[in-house]
Amino acid sequence: MDVGYPAPSIPLTVLIGGHNLSQQTDFMTNLTSIDRRTFLRLTALAGASLAITPASSASDSLTAVPPGRLARLATGANVCRWFRSPRGNPADHFTNYISDDEAAFMARIGLKHVRLCVAPRVIMDRTSGEIIEERGKQLEAAIERFHRAGLLVMVDIHNEDRAAELDHAWQEAFVRFWGTLATRLSRLDPELTMLEIINEPVFDRREEEWNTLNARLAAVIRQSAPQHTIVTSGPNWGGIDGLKKLKLLPDKNVIYSFHCYDPFAFTHQGATWAGDAVRPLHDVPYPSSPEAVAPLLPALESSPASKKMVESYGDQRWNKDKLAARFRQAIEWGAQNDVPLYCGEFGVFPARSRPEHRANWFHDFGEVLAENRIGWAVWGWDEGFGLARRKVEGKPVVDSVVAQALGLKPQ
Repeated sequence: MDVGYPAPSIPLTVLIGGHNLSQQTDFMTNLTSIDRRTFLRLTALAGASLAITPASSASDSLTAVPPGRLARLATGANVCRWFRSPRGNPADHFTNYISDDEAAFMARIGLKHVRLCVAPRVIMDRTSGEIIEERGKQLEAAIERFHRAGLLVMVDIHNEDRAAELDHAWQEAFVRFWGTLATRLSRLDPELTMLEIINEPVFDRREEEWNTLNARLAAVIRQSAPQHTIVTSGPNWGGIDGLKKLKLLPDKNVIYSFHCYDPFAFTHQGATWAGDAVRPLHDVPYPSSPEAVAPLLPALESSPASKKMVESYGDQRWNKDKLAARFRQAIEWGAQNDVPLYCGEFGVFPARSRPEHRANWFHDFGEVLAENRIGWAVWGWDEGFGLARRKVEGKPVVDSVVAQALGLKPQ
């Protein structure tokens, strides 16, 4: 999947942190003439060299996101289940879910970072906001395990309790929680540790409430962790449209994240939890056109909503250019505000989609992000929308269709 990198349509400084940073390296300014694999190799080298630069004093916060940190976001994966969906014996799960060998394997196939999903219910007392001590120690050990493999860790507080995030008592506990967690994690290398405030805030028709809470949470994190990069996202599920409703933080050491699962008819075909319209769908193609989806329509006569969705998907002609146009909304917002962007989730439900169509989508999705210098984390390492790691004779194996389409090296 070697492709050239065209000249960027917006200032490069926007996507690597802005502010005309003197630290920008030659590999970042010469991207227009290299291919994807060379880009990934060079970003790894630059990230490694910058990671050992002495940090500023603990009392000084940074005035921008260091380019070396952004370089490490070039390729990543969500670790979905370690601190989000524990199974089996808790002590064994939280200690051994991913081994040192598996973390090293993640780095070998080409990942530069992980987005480590941590559910509040797993680590936080919802009344007091106190950290469950044993879980806090296990989380720190997990982060250090990834660090030993050379992987940056984005600690994503992965809330999925929508009622809780709107409860003022829970919000107050969550502010206290982040104050304590930021203090604990502040000892970890800021070149290898980022702090994501919360996953996919919704706050539907209460967006201003999220802006207020977001600012409070960022301030309490920064008070305890002056050097660490903060990651945040807009309301309405943290999507591209939510960025437009987000008030910028005054802090400059912040990355703005968005998630994207477009087009929904393709990425969620057959997903039983995602609504009646997508439930009966299968073999939905990508790219789309009226001609490509026409063979699917007769079988959907008994499901009018599904048929209409597929017809619309065909008429919209989803392809790489259409994905690029969708991303352009986020890119233009980032350019206008001079802030770096990051795509924290994307993927395709594989059970009822064809491998060749998934390969097409991941290939286009990855290329559009790379061409616009936006780092990413696929969903997920250990869930089926992305790399879907499984164990074969005790060793990790990933979905080669997805890995190859994203320019990784499945082994």
